Amino acid sequence: MEKTINLGGVEYKLRSSLFTIISYRSTFGTELFSDVKVLDKLKDKNEDEISRIIDTIFRITYILHKPFTNQSYDEFLNAFDFSIISDVKALEELARVIGDLLGTIKKPTYTP
Repeated sequence: MEKTINLGGVEYKLRSSLFTIISYRSTFGTELFSDVKVLDKLKDKNEDEISRIIDTIFRITYILHKPFTNQSYDEFLNAFDFSIISDVKALEELARVIGDLLGTIKKPTYTP
């Protein structure tokens, strides 16, 4: 699935596929869906946790944008002005798009 999002005045194409999971682990050394769980707990966080959440959001965004760029993660982050983390509207839209692209994890139901 593909979507386009505007962040900091720049349009970014994002794509998800099964390879997204492998690419995330290969690039960052952690599991995508384990890191996504961090995002579920946004309320009442200390500064260290907020930094981890921001890093996780942009790691996921980078992996979803990776099919369209040759930039390293550092180069990708350097393209953003620091003000992006205070743009609530853009971050809410980004979270929505990430949710759309990654879907939700549902427990399988068993019906005999």
